[in-house]
Amino acid sequence: MPQEIISSGVALGIVALCSISGTCTLIRQLRHREPKSNWYEDADGKSTPEAVASFSSRLPKSQIVLFSVAGCGLSIAESVLGTLRHQSHEIFLSNWLSTAAWCLVVLQSISISASHDSVRSYKLGVFTLFSAFIVAAMRLSQGASLASSLWSSHREFLGLRIAELVVAIFLAFASISLPRRPDVFDEKGRRIDRQYTISAFRRSIFEWPIDLLNIAAMKKDLDLGDMDRPDHYTRADKLSQSFTGKNFKGPLWWSLIVAHKGAFTLQWTLTALTSVLNFTPQWCILNLLRGLEKRAAEGESHIGPDVWIWVVWLGVAIVAQSWMENYLFWLSMGDLCVPVRSQLSTLIFEKSMRRKDVKGVKKQKGDDGAASDDSNDNNDDEDEDEAEAIQKSKQSTINLIGVDAKRASDFACYNNFIPGSFFKLIVSLFFLAHLLGIRALLAGFATIVLLFPVNVYYSKKYSDAQDRLMKARDQKMGVVTEALQGIRQIKFAALEPQWESKINGVREKELKNVWEVFMCDVILIGVWICSPIILAAAALATYAVMEGSLSPSVAFVSLGVFKALEVTLSVVPELMTNFLDAWVSMKRIDKYLQGDEMQKITTEGPEVSFDSATIAWPVDDDTPNEERFILRDLSITFPKGQLSVISGKTGTGKSLLLAAVLGEVDLLSGTISVPCAPALEDRHDDKANASDWIIPGAVAYVAQIPWIENATVRDNIIFGLPFDEARYRATVDACALTKDLKMLSDGEYTEIGANGINLSGGQKWRMTLARAIYSRAGILVMDDIFSAVDAHVGRHIFEKCLCGPLGEGRTRILVTHHVALCSPKTSYLVELGDGRALHSGLLSELRGDGTLERIKSHEQSQQQIQDDERDTTAVNSEGDSESDDLDEQGNGNTLSKATSKTAVPPKIFVEEEARDIGAVKTRVYAAFIRESGGFAFWLPLMGLFLLTEAIFLGRSWWLKIWTGSYNEEQYVNAHGGHGRAYDFSIQHTSPLNTTPQLHADSHGRGLGFYLGIYVALAMAASIVATLRIYVSYFGSIHASQKLFAKANFVVLRAPLRWLDTVPVGRILNRFTADFSTLDSNLMNSLSFGLHDFLQLMGVVVAGILVSPSIILLALVLLAICLYYALRYLEGARPAKRLESTSKSPVFETFGSALTGVTTVRAYDRAPVFVTRMHEKIDDYSTTTWNLWLFNRWMGLRMAFVGSVFAVIVAAIILLTPSMEPSLAGFALAFSLEFSQCVIWTVRHYANIEMNMNAAERIVEYTELPTESLAGTSPPASWPAEGRLDVKDLVVSYADDLPPVLKGLNFEVKKNERVGIIGRTGAGKSSLTLALFRFLEAREGSIVIDGLDVSKVKLHDLRSRLAIIPQDPVLFSGTIRSNLDPFDQQTDDVLIESLRRVHLVPESGAATPVPLPHQQPNLSTLADGPSENQTRSGASTPGNPTLSLSTLVSEGGLNLSQGQRQLLCLARAIVARPKVMVLDEATSAVDMATDALIQSSIRHEFGDSTLLVIAHRLSTIADFDRILVLSDGMVAEYGTPRELWGGEGTETEKWGVFRGMCEESGERYHLRDVVFGKTEAGSSSES
Repeated sequence: MPQEIISSGVALGIVALCSISGTCTLIRQLRHREPKSNWYEDADGKSTPEAVASFSSRLPKSQIVLFSVAGCGLSIAESVLGTLRHQSHEIFLSNWLSTAAWCLVVLQSISISASHDSVRSYKLGVFTLFSAFIVAAMRLSQGASLASSLWSSHREFLGLRIAELVVAIFLAFASISLPRRPDVFDEKGRRIDRQYTISAFRRSIFEWPIDLLNIAAMKKDLDLGDMDRPDHYTRADKLSQSFTGKNFKGPLWWSLIVAHKGAFTLQWTLTALTSVLNFTPQWCILNLLRGLEKRAAEGESHIGPDVWIWVVWLGVAIVAQSWMENYLFWLSMGDLCVPVRSQLSTLIFEKSMRRKDVKGVKKQKGDDGAASDDSNDNNDDEDEDEAEAIQKSKQSTINLIGVDAKRASDFACYNNFIPGSFFKLIVSLFFLAHLLGIRALLAGFATIVLLFPVNVYYSKKYSDAQDRLMKARDQKMGVVTEALQGIRQIKFAALEPQWESKINGVREKELKNVWEVFMCDVILIGVWICSPIILAAAALATYAVMEGSLSPSVAFVSLGVFKALEVTLSVVPELMTNFLDAWVSMKRIDKYLQGDEMQKITTEGPEVSFDSATIAWPVDDDTPNEERFILRDLSITFPKGQLSVISGKTGTGKSLLLAAVLGEVDLLSGTISVPCAPALEDRHDDKANASDWIIPGAVAYVAQIPWIENATVRDNIIFGLPFDEARYRATVDACALTKDLKMLSDGEYTEIGANGINLSGGQKWRMTLARAIYSRAGILVMDDIFSAVDAHVGRHIFEKCLCGPLGEGRTRILVTHHVALCSPKTSYLVELGDGRALHSGLLSELRGDGTLERIKSHEQSQQQIQDDERDTTAVNSEGDSESDDLDEQGNGNTLSKATSKTAVPPKIFVEEEARDIGAVKTRVYAAFIRESGGFAFWLPLMGLFLLTEAIFLGRSWWLKIWTGSYNEEQYVNAHGGHGRAYDFSIQHTSPLNTTPQLHADSHGRGLGFYLGIYVALAMAASIVATLRIYVSYFGSIHASQKLFAKANFVVLRAPLRWLDTVPVGRILNRFTADFSTLDSNLMNSLSFGLHDFLQLMGVVVAGILVSPSIILLALVLLAICLYYALRYLEGARPAKRLESTSKSPVFETFGSALTGVTTVRAYDRAPVFVTRMHEKIDDYSTTTWNLWLFNRWMGLRMAFVGSVFAVIVAAIILLTPSMEPSLAGFALAFSLEFSQCVIWTVRHYANIEMNMNAAERIVEYTELPTESLAGTSPPASWPAEGRLDVKDLVVSYADDLPPVLKGLNFEVKKNERVGIIGRTGAGKSSLTLALFRFLEAREGSIVIDGLDVSKVKLHDLRSRLAIIPQDPVLFSGTIRSNLDPFDQQTDDVLIESLRRVHLVPESGAATPVPLPHQQPNLSTLADGPSENQTRSGASTPGNPTLSLSTLVSEGGLNLSQGQRQLLCLARAIVARPKVMVLDEATSAVDMATDALIQSSIRHEFGDSTLLVIAHRLSTIADFDRILVLSDGMVAEYGTPRELWGGEGTETEKWGVFRGMCEESGERYHLRDVVFGKTEAGSSSES
């Protein structure tokens, strides 16, 4: 009896501790009388009045008070009744101690009821839960010891105790039914995830996604807006603040562990508990089977309550184990995987906004610009080079988020499997030693020891193969990215077959590595399959030999334990490879995060000035100065509030000087002073007005390569600033954009594609200029804004924009070749050359000593800027603007005017990524089946799967026959045998023990017969199961290979309009992430899903063998499972699709920000982009979070159903007197697997659907329409002459859009040079697109040398013509590989082409030589675009120079814009086509060089027909003919003299060409060229 007093006292003490918080709350409430609040706010967000009003906890609070008072009343009644009846002293004390505990529980309930703080009430409810369970446990333990005596003499006490126990249980449930808080919302009014909103009970059963599942069921789809937003534990901005705020110093992996130490600790603790719980069902079955064996041995027909209790415990054990596993999985995903992924992604992006902008090419050993040889894959030097490249390549930087952060977060999720495997191994060893004895266990594990070296060896091979695979995937991504970014050049040059071959080549290398991974995987999976089978066979055989018999309880329970060990043993090698992958990824991320950041190199000063400054492009610390381009000893002061001009020949470092103003360079010596601007948050942009708009120290930047966001025109111009109507209109007018906006279909609301893909070159430049002009910056840094615009547009921009009201008073620093244009209003001039400032000073000083005229002669070839220029040029009037077509990129939306801009919503240029609804379509499965080998492959594979399952089932059935072959006496002996094994005593393992008798069955078959067949079945199972995996992988590779080839073929030949409107990131997602899923995951899901389904059928068959009535139970339970499965799939399918589509914007935002990082930093907009990235990452996290939440919701419910199946099967077995223990063991062993089989069947089916989503997206791309592949092959010599005849040509961008060329008629004779001019929208570039058949003719024809181009095969047509675009495209490699990608020319020919375009001097050789300043030549590092460059040197001693072996980075971005244009021209010289189109091919070079280039064109292409679209009229003034287009028709066509007319022609009789010449500012020079007095580009004084 004293133990009752002790238990009551302990319970009272625990309840008293749980009551402290409630008592304090009650006292506080009574003292302060806190009223009920009508609002709620916490770290997650704010609630709304409506949410607070709808929030109520009155019912659960009432229930808590009711049940606590009822329990207290029952306890008092029992205590008083016991006192009156003079119960024993111990019972008397025990009862009153219990009553005291109940009184404290009442106090807790009152404090809960009195509290107006919902969160505090929720926490107090948890304390009440513990109190109720303690009281219930105490009364249950006391009642169990007194039950018999109370039943016999004091039944009223027993009734009171039972009632008290029931009330305590109800109280426990009521206390965790308190909702925690009202719904809370973020600052945008979106509801926050309800995990911390609902009650503890609903949270414990994963009830909160039910609303979202209902929406999914109703809509048959889900949108991102349907999903709740992440809480502050998962939100990207909070995670970043949390991590950076702790200022970690150690390695990244340790910092992450410390940052999430609470979650990791709880994860490992629960893993240890789960490891024990995993074996409790087996323990229950062991005791059940012992009871049955005892019944069989004793010949009894009934089962006592001591056996029935194990049926109850079996159900409890399955539920407890399942709940713990579900919660552990959810903890791992929700508290570790998603937050770690978000945290790492955020840290990487934030770092990218601060890192030095180092991008370029690093020459590796033996690198000649070609792709690395496969044999070097394992070279240590290459590994180091690859690690270095991580810091330089934009795509590799994006991979840090796409691949490395995911690897690290996945390992954070599953890392507990490593200690879990160890815990399970320990528990299972104790269990098996208890069951089989030490010797049998050691015999089994001896086989594992033999397999262990195989496991270790192939795990290492697997890890190495994975490393090679990742490198191959990086290489593939690089090649595909480059192809997509240069797709226009590829299509213009008809290089699709070559690039298709190149991409397929890297794909074959990737698939070779995938196959190596698969082969290692097959062996590892084979070991995984074989290990438990061989372990079980060896251990059971040893046990049977030692004991002479094998009982069902030993055989089937040990088999279950071995099966549980199966996962434990199998995941270890995979976990170790995952660990190594994560380790490598963490090191890559850590190295990136430790990389050099932009240092503040400028000092604060009143003006932008350089004092003996020596500067260079940013490089890594290990790059020697000899390999860098350096500007030395700069002493320059740009006057405040004035216009300053920087000039110099192409490649002299002008962009480098601008970058120094922005602080984007390495300062080697000296000082740079720049006025200081306030921080972004201190500018109060939202309150800015016209009077205080300009911030003197703020900087705006116009890059040489315009950087434009995927947003509307207006959003690109205002760039996050408040919209000021007057300033905006003035800016648009000053930047000559008014007419452009009128022509855009949706005006200023027209959406612009990434990098301005649907704008012409000039429009992109002017839009980025408008962004700078509209900005609040007092310092404007502009890089060559005149190169892509007509002369009259350039003058308008100069006078109305740079020197107009919007520009005056601001410090304007401009790089340009148009010195003469700018000189009238320029205050300060700098000329660069020879790696230094050749001249610098105030314009008045330079003019006085003649320096200005020398600079003009270098730049503008005596360009005439005289008083007779038309200052009144109406740039924005009808017919004026820069001469690029709005339709240049082939997008119809730029052509049709919107008559009512408010009535029709703006068109979306970049369409949202399509998502299918519902189940994956049958045609997708059919396509995958067909490509993987069709029925010839799948029928044998299905046969292997069925055979595998039949062997597994047969093995267990044979075990049933074996264990049932012994008579009842043998059961008794067997019990004695394994009973001794429990003792672990040394004498039982001694070799001196008597060898047990080996019994034979009634047919005289001994142990060897049964054992031999069992081992044979085990070996057959291992072999067939491994073969099944091998065959399935073979089909996977085959399908992946064929689908990739199809997708590659189609995408490279897709229409240009589709390629322009689909972001590169989206296509990359298909070629990388989706194919990765197809390669590695889909077939695994199919294989394991089919295996689990067949296993589920095996479980049902096993149950039917026990009792046919089981089939009814199985059908009912399967129907319930099907209901939950369908509910799950309704939510999981769209959630997975959303996850796929929400991942692309993360990469697109990252890629866009990296491309324009210099612009973003110049405008101080990095915080804005970080916030935007936080939002994208949160979107991605939201989809992953809900996907796994649905998974847990389904898993827990399936586990409950599975426990019902196991319990009912066990009950039927006990209720069947004739049930043999062997059959019972067979059935029970399978019944335990019911829930797991159902769960994994559904989960793998869901995975199949989700992975099939990748196949669906790939199949979608294989079915895209392509350009026409029909036509005839022209003669090999076509075109021999280059005659061009255009007849009645009508062209439009789409069938539903009006024509852009309207009955065009003109003829070009052999070897004629024709200049094409016209105003914006005239149709110049449309004509080019029609010539190359990017636009097909509606009517009319284009005939070249007698062949209608519409009848010629596209590839033949484009490969026989050539175009040099205004925006030149180069590919990574070397100068040689760009000039002659297929090694068809000698080095001499290539060097000569470089000489012809003046990229190397006339005496140039193959080896680099210093280039003298007098030559208009270029070096490898010159005046590169400051957005994306790694830059080379100028043509001066000490700076490197250009040669055929000079490395070219991706896109040629380590060369200047001018250099790239010249290389494209050199490439055309090498090809020598008969018909060539030049689209302002030299706009970015200085004018002296341009004059030389034009001279080269005249000489080099004398035997070719040239069509030249030009901005500079002087370029085409001496051509054979001029074609003037207007509104899609021929306005004028004739020789320059014919179009000029007579010198005395009246103004009103001037034609379009004459009018443009008169307005250009080059009137006299052009007149002399037209009439042959001066060669185009030569000097001429007016």
